[in-house]
Amino acid sequence: MPQEVNDQDLVSIKEWIAKETYLPRDLDEIMLRKFLHSCYGSLERTKKCIERFCTTRASLTELYTSRDPTSSKMTAAFSITALATYKTDEDEILIHQLDDPQLEKFSFYDILKAFTIQGDYWLRNYDFFPRGHIVVLDIKDYTLKILPKVNIMYFRDFILYLLEAMPVRVKHVHAVNCPSYYEKLYALVKPALPSEICDIITFHSNTESLWRAIDKKFLPSEYGGDAQSLKVQHQEWITKIKEDRKMYLNDNLWKADLKRKPKSNIVENSMTGSFKTLSID
Repeated sequence: MPQEVNDQDLVSIKEWIAKETYLPRDLDEIMLRKFLHSCYGSLERTKKCIERFCTTRASLTELYTSRDPTSSKMTAAFSITALATYKTDEDEILIHQLDDPQLEKFSFYDILKAFTIQGDYWLRNYDFFPRGHIVVLDIKDYTLKILPKVNIMYFRDFILYLLEAMPVRVKHVHAVNCPSYYEKLYALVKPALPSEICDIITFHSNTESLWRAIDKKFLPSEYGGDAQSLKVQHQEWITKIKEDRKMYLNDNLWKADLKRKPKSNIVENSMTGSFKTLSID
């Protein structure tokens, strides 16, 4: 267990949650440790992170309700995406791939909803406490045709939620398999992205370029690496998610009760600019 997560901090967070009646009671110990770890043991930042996590889940009804993983919409979303994680010596790599060249099955909110289901699976089942998280986005099928299908400002808010409310330490973002026109595509969405994200994004036209940033022994076979296939691991996740279907049918999972939230209890809406004071060489 990481040094900055100690038992007394865990007790303090549990006591705080018990006093805040609008917060959920279903955050288990491994999740609380993840929040403390992601905030480098700072109790105040951990409280803000947990509150934003729970209150945002309650407000993003488009994504956190009607999440039956066996539904036709989720089945379609799972069929054109792949999500998996890989461990390096100290970091955790999260890879997301869209595999829908003609964007025939692409549905913006369904894709994000499927991602929230997979994210919840990761939170509940992975107890790795990395130095930092490295995000790899395979954008081979991100074409200009995708723009009319995407709510850019909603996506921006969702990205901020992932960075500031999820228990992660984002170290770097690598966009791989970039099309020749990626600069034009990026120019259209960049104004809507947080500046902090723009500062840590690196674009790669091919997998060979990615190898210069990440040792390929930690990458899946789809990227010429030695680790488990991305699609194989993705299918393993989906199988386990469907086996635990009842969890995702719970529309109140890890949600705050906004009606019970005191109006005077206003936590900072953003921790933008520091990503929980991440500082990694």
